[in-house]
Amino acid sequence: MDIETQAEEIRSKLEEYALPLIKLHPKAKDAAHAWSSKFGGKAYWPKGTQYPTSKDGTPLILLAQLNFEELPALVNFPEKGVLQFFIEDDDLFGLDFDTPVEQVIKAPTGYRVIYHPVIEKDESLLERDLPQAKKDSYFPISREFSLDAAIDSEIPSPTDFRFEKYARNPFDYEEDLGEYIYDHFSSEGSKMGGYACFTQEDPRVIGQHDNWVLLFQMDSESVGNEEIMWGDMGIGNFFIEEDALKRSDFSRVWYNWDCS
Repeated sequence: MDIETQAEEIRSKLEEYALPLIKLHPKAKDAAHAWSSKFGGKAYWPKGTQYPTSKDGTPLILLAQLNFEELPALVNFPEKGVLQFFIEDDDLFGLDFDTPVEQVIKAPTGYRVIYHPVIEKDESLLERDLPQAKKDSYFPISREFSLDAAIDSEIPSPTDFRFEKYARNPFDYEEDLGEYIYDHFSSEGSKMGGYACFTQEDPRVIGQHDNWVLLFQMDSESVGNEEIMWGDMGIGNFFIEEDALKRSDFSRVWYNWDCS
């Protein structure tokens, strides 16, 4: 049996575990409104609300902002409000390697995820004097990108920790078949939901983190003459416990990024 036929047999078995997702396609132009979905730029921020800062009090930078009123409906995700992802502008993009993961999740300092359930559209009530990514910084993005969004679905990715549960460890297949699976079953790209992609390995462990699902993923890519770049062609992920997602409770989110 040739490699493609073997791979298609595996793919058809994995279809049972396909997950819905919203694909996010960045465009090298500013978003229409302060509250619009976007990557980078200045955050939508109501006046009188405390802006997120790092451990030393430095303002965090908006990585992404997702307006659910503009996006396709996705099971378990909110249908209204704005969800924001902030990270620190340093050489580790706000990731803390020295503190145990559970401790970081409980009290993050280098990143923050904030949900505004009600959107204030009176611009006079919004703060505009806010930080944003700069071209000469470490930050993965250096300008504002508007977003196009489309609903889709995908089978488990070989880098997602659940692949081994549904099929086999990708490294257990013959080398040519394993390489084909990695090349053709990938879950790359920016999105909400679905299966996570990694350049290294999934930090989640079967039996310990089974209820942690992908909330948001931002991938490295070229957008016209601009680029989104996590180190050396890396990728950033944010995970959430499924029950918390259903409650629109974003107080415990797990942030990770890796690169080649």
